[in-house]
Amino acid sequence: MKLLWPGWLLCVLTAGLFAWILFIEVPAVTVLIDGFKLPDQMPLGYDEDGARALFAAFKADQAAAQAAGRTSASEAYVALHAGFDLVLPPLLAASIGFSAFAALYKSAQSTQIPPAAGVGCGLVLVLAFTYLASDFVENSVADAMFGPKALSLAFNDQLVFVLQVLTRSKFSSLGLAFVLIVALWIWRWRSARQTRTPVIET
Repeated sequence: MKLLWPGWLLCVLTAGLFAWILFIEVPAVTVLIDGFKLPDQMPLGYDEDGARALFAAFKADQAAAQAAGRTSASEAYVALHAGFDLVLPPLLAASIGFSAFAALYKSAQSTQIPPAAGVGCGLVLVLAFTYLASDFVENSVADAMFGPKALSLAFNDQLVFVLQVLTRSKFSSLGLAFVLIVALWIWRWRSARQTRTPVIET
C-alpha cells in the first residue's frame, strides 16, 4: 500500500479543495442572493419556478452591486466556475477512480481478483467520467442562465430542464460511484479476513 501514497495524497487535496469551496466560496455567493442555494447544491436540480426565483435573486443582487460598486453574486458565481470549480471536478474524478483501483490493488499476499470486482471497478471509472462531463456542462449551462450577461436578458426557461438533467446526472453518478467503491472495499476486507493464516496453538 506504500506505493499508493500519491493517490491518497490526491484524495486529501481533493477533500480540502471541496471543503474550501463548500464552506468558503459557496456561502460567499449565497449570502448575496438571500440564501438561495446554487444549482450545484441541489441534488434534484431546480424546477422552473425555483430557477426563476434564483434568476430574480441574482438580478436583484446585480442591481445592488452596481449601485454599491462591488462584485455581484453572478460575477462571483461565474468566477467560481472559472477558478476552483474548474479544478475540483477532474481531481474528484481522479480520486474516485483511484479509490476503486486501491481496493483492488494486489500485494504479494492478496488473492485473485474476481471478475465481479473488476467489473465494479470499471463501472466506477465510467461513472467518474460521467460525473466529470456532467459537472463541466452543468457549469456552462448555469453560467448561460445566471451569468452577468444572461441577467440583462429575459429568463431562459428552455435551459431549465437541461440544467436539471445535468445536475441529477452529476449527483447520481457520484452516488453510484461511492456505493460501488464501498462495496469494493468491503470485498477487500472480507477477502483479507478469509486469506488470513490462522494461528495454531501448540
